[in-house]
Parts: sequence; C-alpha cells; structure tokens
Amino acid sequence: MLFSTVLMWLLIAVGFVIALPALWLLSQALWPASAGRARDAAAGGMFRLFLIGLVPVFLGGLLVTFLAKALHNGFLAALVAGILLTWGFLGAGGIATLVGERLWPHLATEPWRQTQRGGLVLVCCALLPMVGWLVLLPLLAILGWGVNLRSVVSRNRAVAGTTEA
Repeated sequence: MLFSTVLMWLLIAVGFVIALPALWLLSQALWPASAGRARDAAAGGMFRLFLIGLVPVFLGGLLVTFLAKALHNGFLAALVAGILLTWGFLGAGGIATLVGERLWPHLATEPWRQTQRGGLVLVCCALLPMVGWLVLLPLLAILGWGVNLRSVVSRNRAVAGTTEA
C-alpha cells in the first residue's frame, strides 16, 4: 500500500470526525426546535427508525439510478445522492444528542454539549475498521433518514393538533 493511499484514507477519516459533529452542532444552533424533535424521534426506538429509513434509501436509490441511466446525467445523480446522504446524516444528530443525553445527563442545561459529546462517541465508533465503515456509517445514515421522517410526521401531528384546538 502506497503512502498516498494511506494518507488519503486517513484524511477521509479525519474529515468524517470533523464534519459530522460539526453538521450536528450546526443543526442544533440553527434549528433548535427541529433538533429537539429529532432527539425525541430517536428516543422512540432504533429498529422502527431503521424500517422507516429504508423508504428513502429505496426511493433515493431509484431516483439516483434513473438520473444516472435514463437521463445520462451523472453530475445530477451525484448531487442528489450527496443531498440525500447529507439529509440522512443531519437526522443522525438526533441520535447523537440522545447518546450524549444518556451518557452525560448532568449537561441538560447545555444540549449542544450533549450533541457534541454524543456525536464524538458515534463518530469514534464509526472509525472502527470495516465494521464502522461498512456497517455503522450506512446504518447511521439510514437511521438519520428514519429520524427525519419521524420528526416531520410528529411536527405535522403537532401542527394539526394546535389548529384543531
């Protein structure tokens, strides 16, 4: 293995370690209500979130395949795939907050610290060779899609409940 190959994989790992917790903290700072709904959705059970998250995986895979093959537009397919991955990893911020809340309950007054520390725990677990890269990172994205879909449904229920009252 060449030094450049080792360096490439190291820099990709460092990029994930920096980018994912930063994405989750940005979400916590810009959209605190949405981040709170994502945390509540993540507390509802991971297996259910996984099943819900398979819907965007299937539909997104069909969309990316259609864009790449039928329209012969690889750039647009890569752009859509990147947006879908970002959306999935953004939803995983609710899981990071939940992990941080369970490990550091004394930081309840500072939810951003719980997100930061829980995010670092998740990302460090994803650094585990092979299992972390091939199982945990895709699983984190699928769970993030489930968190996002569930939080959108809970927000719509809350809005419908306030308009009826």
